[in-house]
Amino acid sequence: MRFHLLGSLEVLDDDMPVPLGGVKQRAALGFLLLHANRVVATSKLLQALWPRDVPPTARKMLQNAVSGLRGVLTPHGSPEGSGPEGSGPDGSALLLTHAPGYLLRVDPDSLDLSRFQQLTEQGRGELSSGNWPAAAKVLRKALSLWRGPVLADLAETGINWPELTAIKDWRLATQEDCFESELACGRHYEIIGELESLIEVEPYRERLNGQLMLALYRCGRQVDALSVYRRTRAALVEELGLEPGRELQELERAILDHAPALDLPPSVQRRHLLAVGQSSPALPVPAPAPVVITPPVVEPAAADVTIVERKLVSVVMVSAQLGLAAGDGDPEDVDEVHQEVAAVVRAEVSRLGGVVGGNVGSVFLALFGVPRTSEDDADRAVRAALAIRDRLSSVADVQVGVTTGDALVRLPGSGTPSASGVLLDQCRQLMALAPLGAVRACTTTRDAGPSVTWAADPAPTGGWQAVSCVCPRGATRRTQASVPLVERERELFVLQGLLDEVRDRRRPHFVTVLGEAGVGKTRLVNELTPSCATALRGTATAFGDDHGYGPLSDVVQGFSSPEALHDALTSLVGAGDLADRLHSSLAGLASGSPDVSADFPAWRRFLEEIADSGPLVVFLEDVHWANDVVLDFVEELSEHAGSVPLLVIATARPELLQRRPSWFGGKRNATTISLEPLSHNGTRSLLNSLLGTRELSAELWQALVSCVGGNPLFATEYARMVADPRMPCVHNDGALPVPPPVRSVITAQLDSLPFPVKSVLGDAAVVGDLVSPGAVAATGQHDLGDVSKALELLEQRDFLRRQGRNSETGEIEYGFRHGLVRDVVADQLPRAVRSEKQERAAAWFAEPALDLMPFMDRRAG
Repeated sequence: MRFHLLGSLEVLDDDMPVPLGGVKQRAALGFLLLHANRVVATSKLLQALWPRDVPPTARKMLQNAVSGLRGVLTPHGSPEGSGPEGSGPDGSALLLTHAPGYLLRVDPDSLDLSRFQQLTEQGRGELSSGNWPAAAKVLRKALSLWRGPVLADLAETGINWPELTAIKDWRLATQEDCFESELACGRHYEIIGELESLIEVEPYRERLNGQLMLALYRCGRQVDALSVYRRTRAALVEELGLEPGRELQELERAILDHAPALDLPPSVQRRHLLAVGQSSPALPVPAPAPVVITPPVVEPAAADVTIVERKLVSVVMVSAQLGLAAGDGDPEDVDEVHQEVAAVVRAEVSRLGGVVGGNVGSVFLALFGVPRTSEDDADRAVRAALAIRDRLSSVADVQVGVTTGDALVRLPGSGTPSASGVLLDQCRQLMALAPLGAVRACTTTRDAGPSVTWAADPAPTGGWQAVSCVCPRGATRRTQASVPLVERERELFVLQGLLDEVRDRRRPHFVTVLGEAGVGKTRLVNELTPSCATALRGTATAFGDDHGYGPLSDVVQGFSSPEALHDALTSLVGAGDLADRLHSSLAGLASGSPDVSADFPAWRRFLEEIADSGPLVVFLEDVHWANDVVLDFVEELSEHAGSVPLLVIATARPELLQRRPSWFGGKRNATTISLEPLSHNGTRSLLNSLLGTRELSAELWQALVSCVGGNPLFATEYARMVADPRMPCVHNDGALPVPPPVRSVITAQLDSLPFPVKSVLGDAAVVGDLVSPGAVAATGQHDLGDVSKALELLEQRDFLRRQGRNSETGEIEYGFRHGLVRDVVADQLPRAVRSEKQERAAAWFAEPALDLMPFMDRRAG
């Protein structure tokens, strides 16, 4: 039997959940498990179960609960104590009466809390001895045991035992230890997002804030690191009347001074990543824990590792006329303006997820799409350029160029990423030709910038001038309103039925629409919302000036403008204290103020009042990007909204399943709709609608359907490409190029992988359509065991699909889920590296087949 406390209370017998009784019986078991293998006094149990007023029959009720638990914990009615000492039959738990109360005997290995404590202590031991990689691995393994807040289901009933707070604090301390070890390993890029999300919930933990400051500083984001300090200090002073501790103050001074002590020591400055084409011997890592496949980490034998990739990036160049701004051009005056311009460029580029690549004099370079690609890199690059132009309008005259295209990107183990290629020369030319105060961009950037208003550039060399943003945070996806809705009739019928049920029964309902990028989540919901009496929409973004509450701000702004909010609330609830309270709580969200904080009870009351006057649909888009605070509120809203006709629809990608498994637990008022790719016939039907009467050869039709792979966004982009007369290779039935928006989506998915695993996928792309661990290991010169684990992870993440075993070697063989994935990942390899890998793959296939089945079986055992 196994017991899970780190999340909702669960008892598993041979991996099957054991049904438990009512709340009191579950609470009694939960409290006894918190004190497993220790005697718990009856008086203490009674106080835990009835913290306020203990009823006269409490002892009898407790005895009944204990009797019921004994039946649960004793399988097949075996008599108490029939198992070995310290456990029940077959190793099950024993619940004993032991003065002055009860004793629950449990094997520590069967209790996730005990396992978490053991792993935490082990990880801290590695941390204290300076073994950073081992510490990070063990602590991550400990944290992976958590499925949600400790005893989450009991906490929902109002139970608030001191033990729960202590365990929560233990988890936070473990997370901090884990971040410390990963910072020591040089993984500052990887942990920034996790740190930011955690600090949203725990803003006063100085150690967490210090770790975020250090991670940002090592990523070249000094301004952002100092902003974290100022925000933390303001929170401590204003809320608690305390100054930050000495360590945090000293860290701020060290960042201001660029103290060498903040840099990684040379001995550990290498990132634990495998450089593309690295031929040095690989150092294997220990076998990963069961279920969770830890990516293999290959440690180089020499100095810093630099990853080299061909990538689609957007480049921004800003030229500022500093001499004109500084009057007579005195060097000190020019430097003062230069520092102000540099600060603005860094702040706006970092805010929108870019990287400042340095400057030459008054010309600044920024890159979007490194180290990780996002689907809207070009759009965010232009928005950053416009923000820089607007903020510097009173400081200096600027010229800005933006280009999007292929570049060779270098990602060093420490330091700033760089890019090279003709793309940078094109950007410099565009910048030089831009009028003062203008942002000039190439056509590719214009086509990928839907949240920006454009004007044709009068310059004879062509180009486009960005005028302004359509909205502050940007509606950065391509609209698919004109795309026919194909093979989504069943899902639309479900949504319409839920809306009717909400309307008729005046009962709230929560819907999550899951699907990969471009599969049509937004398109489906857009088909429903025109039939709604009232529909409010909010969108979460990976980057943007939304202070974490962007989706909530969007909903409030959709209800009313900031200026008219009080009047709108008065017309909704009448004049008086309620309208004033709601306005006080929602005004920050309506204005998007940087000091915004979400008053969730007021926000829920606001939605309930709107729904009370008529059915309300709240559409929250891309919630996989929302921070944990917003996700907590959305979950709370779905569970505790009053009896009003409220339908909450959230769209998300499958990764939300890992962050919020509790959303998908079969709740009474919750529904999950998963959108799968279109069928072959559905894809042809959609392409027919998009292409109209255009005549295509059978070969081109087959290539189109194969490339689209059932993704409506891909179909839209390929249809647009086929209709473009500037693409002769398409009309000559040549190989179909990958449209930039499609390539961005796939590259973003690839960049979500740990680099060692992504490197294995690149080797697999060189091997061919059908790959095996042996061929991939030989191609990339990796350890066979590490490659096998990486291929399993790639199968879990749906990049590969298992095709069976090779009849000669006995190895498992995998195929690519989508041919475009293979094309894109192979295209990221530099030519020389790809050629070297192809030679190694050919040499492996030329060797006689080796039966690896016994070896693989031994590893599995």
